[in-house]
Amino acid sequence: MNKIFELLKQGGVFEISPKILGDKPMTKTEMVAIFNTLDAFWLYDGEPTSEKPHALLKSGLHSNGFISCNNVLKHPVLCKLFANEIVKLFEIEYPSEKVDVVVSSAYSAINLGYEVARRLSKKFPEIEHIIVEKDYENNPTVIRGGIPASKSVLVINELMTTGEGSTWQTKQAAAMFSHEPNKPGPKIIDKSFVLVHRSKDYNLNDGSEVIATFHFDIEDWNPEDCPYCKAGSKAIKPKIGNNWNIIHGRV
Repeated sequence: MNKIFELLKQGGVFEISPKILGDKPMTKTEMVAIFNTLDAFWLYDGEPTSEKPHALLKSGLHSNGFISCNNVLKHPVLCKLFANEIVKLFEIEYPSEKVDVVVSSAYSAINLGYEVARRLSKKFPEIEHIIVEKDYENNPTVIRGGIPASKSVLVINELMTTGEGSTWQTKQAAAMFSHEPNKPGPKIIDKSFVLVHRSKDYNLNDGSEVIATFHFDIEDWNPEDCPYCKAGSKAIKPKIGNNWNIIHGRV
């Protein structure tokens, strides 16, 4: 029996470690099982119907799926596990690339970025982790102190929905914020790495590629185009009140 599923069956989600997988990449089925255990994953089951609600996202778009990475990444043991999966992909894409700085945005990607940097510190002992903080409009655009132009920067995010969202904003912030006034920004490693990709975009606004650990074909619509609304399904915000239980059909 698969060791991960065996541990999950026994209630041992926090006993899952990178050693169990070794060099083998985690499968999407294993990832979903872990996320489901932490109540962090939802996909609309079946065809649109008025009897079941769908998701209203922070952006105002409607969706047939919702993945709460924070429910998983707030646990250090699991954050370490998934950071290790990102590092596996990075080392395949960039077997000889030096990394001086890992940047990740507030809030859910903070722990993930730190763990990626910690894992890479075995190869690059002087590596830093820098948080891209949110501005007054709740977008990750602020880096305190900037980054020296001599540094090579890796962009990490926990989830990507669009090519112009937080992954792109994080990359932009890292490129723009120089350590010294009127000096060029640092070198940004071209490809960005995300844990969960639920987007049709595989490139950011500058055309650069995004490498995803796990991809899901989750759709988003403007309210007027939403097929679920047209079927009579109500759009609700998954994280508000008891909506997470409602959207799962537990109420």
